Amino acid sequence: MPQKTIDLKIDGMHCAACAAGIEKGLGKLAGINGAQVNYATGSAFVEFEPSLIDESKIFREISDLGYSPQKKKALFSPVDRESPEARKKFLTALVFALPVIALSMGDMLFGSELLPPKIKGIVLLILTLPVMFYAGRGIFSDAWHQLLHFRANMNSLIALGSLAAFIYSTVRLIGILITDEAAVVDYYFETSAAIIILILFGRYLESRSKDKARDAIGALLRLRPGRATAVIDNVETEIDIEEVKAGMILAVKPGEKIPADGTITKGVPSVNESMVTGESVPVEKSAGDKVIGGSINGNSSFRFKVTGTGENTFLANIVRLVSEAQNKKAPVQRLADKIAGIFVPIVLLIAVVTLAAWFIFDRTSPLLLTAPVAVLIIACPCALGLATPTAILAGTGRAARRGIFIRGGDILEEAVKATHIVFDKTGTLTEGRFSVVGMHPIDEDNEEKMLQLAASAESGSRHPLALAIKEKAIERNPELLPGGDVEEFPGFGLKAEVGGRQVLVGNAATMQKNSIAVESLKEAAGGEMARGRTVVYVAVENEVLGFISLADNIREEAPGVLSSINQSGREIIILTGDNHQTAAGVAASIGVGKFEAEVKPDQKSLIIDTYRRAGNKVMMIGDGINDAPALAAADIGVAMGSGTDVAIESADIILVKSDLGSLLEALKISEMTYGTIRQNLFWAFFYNIIAIPLAAGLFYPLFGWSLSPVIAAGAMAFSSLFVVTNSLRLLKVDLK
Repeated sequence: MPQKTIDLKIDGMHCAACAAGIEKGLGKLAGINGAQVNYATGSAFVEFEPSLIDESKIFREISDLGYSPQKKKALFSPVDRESPEARKKFLTALVFALPVIALSMGDMLFGSELLPPKIKGIVLLILTLPVMFYAGRGIFSDAWHQLLHFRANMNSLIALGSLAAFIYSTVRLIGILITDEAAVVDYYFETSAAIIILILFGRYLESRSKDKARDAIGALLRLRPGRATAVIDNVETEIDIEEVKAGMILAVKPGEKIPADGTITKGVPSVNESMVTGESVPVEKSAGDKVIGGSINGNSSFRFKVTGTGENTFLANIVRLVSEAQNKKAPVQRLADKIAGIFVPIVLLIAVVTLAAWFIFDRTSPLLLTAPVAVLIIACPCALGLATPTAILAGTGRAARRGIFIRGGDILEEAVKATHIVFDKTGTLTEGRFSVVGMHPIDEDNEEKMLQLAASAESGSRHPLALAIKEKAIERNPELLPGGDVEEFPGFGLKAEVGGRQVLVGNAATMQKNSIAVESLKEAAGGEMARGRTVVYVAVENEVLGFISLADNIREEAPGVLSSINQSGREIIILTGDNHQTAAGVAASIGVGKFEAEVKPDQKSLIIDTYRRAGNKVMMIGDGINDAPALAAADIGVAMGSGTDVAIESADIILVKSDLGSLLEALKISEMTYGTIRQNLFWAFFYNIIAIPLAAGLFYPLFGWSLSPVIAAGAMAFSSLFVVTNSLRLLKVDLK
């Protein structure tokens, strides 16, 4: 039985240690081949053997670990937002925490205590209870659940730290009430309340930021309209989007969203596809042209036949790609995951050592209580856990807005490391639309005959060169002759019987293989190929008639894009089936010095593999069916959006606009995302290396430096917020 995968949404994760714990728990189960848990997106991707384990056991294991798993919703379901619930918890805590802080700072704010010690203690206790055990109940319930399973996470540290201050203060209050002590007492209720409110505030800001980072998917989902206008018996009827089926004729009025993929049957609309492709200029369409569901009609009504609906549309594929990409981890995250998995136990140990040290050296110091609590609170695996996924969320989201779809964080990292960029020529560096630019018969009187025979032989072929020759023949209007017994030589030409005679159409190698002399045309053909043109010889009954020269225009943006790549220090290689002279002409015209000519389709992947075995990181850009093996063989495969479905499925990055300028944007986004990840990880490590010793009071004997638990809570919240907001810069940074 083949391996299965399952996508899950997991509620209840509060830090990277939670995600690491779930991964570790699932990894122990027989039949689990792999589990990736993403704290930033609250999701998991699990690969398993259905013969050894079923989905219910996976759900049960995650539930036993203290979290709430559920299957991902339907593709076009609204994206869940975390911030509303987080905001509610924070505001509730704020209402009660502010009076606690004000009363605790009475002598500082008002010059004297507002209440006697007993009354003050009772009021502070009453006000602190809802902050901790109502607004912050999720923290304590999760910490308790972790304890029952002999595990610990960030909530364990927060609960332990705030409870230590709360219990100490409560015991002091009880002591005063029992002994009737009237002296001024230092309570730490405000510490408990402030810790919880700052944690909740940090999580609220963090959830808002994560919601914003996930907006790429939300924006894509909103492109799908809820209703459509069906044409039934030539009568327009409004129907629900779920009722749209392939083969239906739909009508789209000016300004409406196109409800599904299809082919125009009537009308000449101008369609805005910017939200899908990133291309800002509306595209003029006419009968026979394809339209993409989710794009917006301009000012002209039209009708189209539906070819794809629901989860089988271009838009659905994009949503799926972006969603999968945001769940994949970058290799650089592995170190952070390992550290997060052991971080909490280490922090607990440091807190115990801190308590013991202050008890031994100065048990009268207030740091005996505040230093261990500050250590527990300030330590933050959250920043480590958020460093990579939030950057990937923002980076892939920014790319999606530009019509660039990157399949995961691992691809972003690989793209940055690419040393060699290999381009397929036809349809990638060129427009992929050949046109006949010259006829070169040996006998000028045979020009019409040569074109007629070539077009007749090519009549059944779909090759771009064949289509161009047939188009030229139609333009000249010669009468095509009946043909048969066609034998194609992929990448070289074909042989066919036309009007009772054997006609051979192909390159010089084809002619040579069939012992047909073309020396008399060698100089003229060489001149054409030096200009980057393709030469196709035509022979009949083993006698060459001449050759046809064809040109495939270089994409307008290609020279500038290749120049920029060269300047980045990467090496460029062109792969083409053209002969050496033509390939050299094309390469010279766009400023590329290295190319591989006369490459058969099945040789492309071998060439890619050769470069990789030499220790290079190879990126391959292509668009055709014959590029699919090479795209799969490369470290990073990039498919042009106008390419075939096979090429797109084989690719790691898809450029929907089919504009090579998008490749530069993809490289820039990858570099910025990877740079942001490194900045985030540096901050997360640096923060903890400095913050934990400071909180423990290590610098107090020398410099008098220490941290109160309240400041520690604020610093911890800030560290996570810094990582998330630093990642969000990717949504707005200039790509030029």
